[in-house]
Amino acid sequence: MDNSKIILVCSDNLANEIKTVLSLSQNTFSIIYLSNSGNEALRKISMMLPAAVITDYTLLDMNGFTLASKIEELRICPTIILTSMTQSDYIDDLKKHSIDIFCITKPINNQVLLHTTELAVRLSHKFYDMEKKVLNLEQQLEERKNVDRARGILMKKFKLDEAQAYRNLQKKAMDSGRTINDIAKTIIKMFDFIEDK
Repeated sequence: MDNSKIILVCSDNLANEIKTVLSLSQNTFSIIYLSNSGNEALRKISMMLPAAVITDYTLLDMNGFTLASKIEELRICPTIILTSMTQSDYIDDLKKHSIDIFCITKPINNQVLLHTTELAVRLSHKFYDMEKKVLNLEQQLEERKNVDRARGILMKKFKLDEAQAYRNLQKKAMDSGRTINDIAKTIIKMFDFIEDK
């Protein structure tokens, strides 16, 4: 993902205003796509994977919060919604559980838009990195449980000690060109099946 790519979903007039503001950024944000249709923008967002989306609340086919929610479900990037005062109150209530949806009230303050966009991009990268690390740790923990359980099965069924059981798993993995976790899961399934009979 390029940290400078921005997709705008708004009218041409608002887009020109936003372009002027973003041109002041040290990150030199570049607008890679512009649309006033949420559905059309969503297709492009899925393909182009921007660093952020800036959208008006009022669009041709949906509102900005609906678009932001769909982008958040896809885990692509943060969305900054530009709203009126009344729309802002409504969105603030809805986005309490969201970390990827930001709201700025119009008229646009240059510094607020610039800082919010930079902050949204930075925070989303940190969050996605942490999320990947958590998923990786969960996967490692699951693999360790599988290997420990399979090792226990081998120790019990074949009267092996812990080291022998583990070496047996390693050898099976190397001989078959599979991971030790795959071998462990196969052993667990096989012995669960036998014990169910």
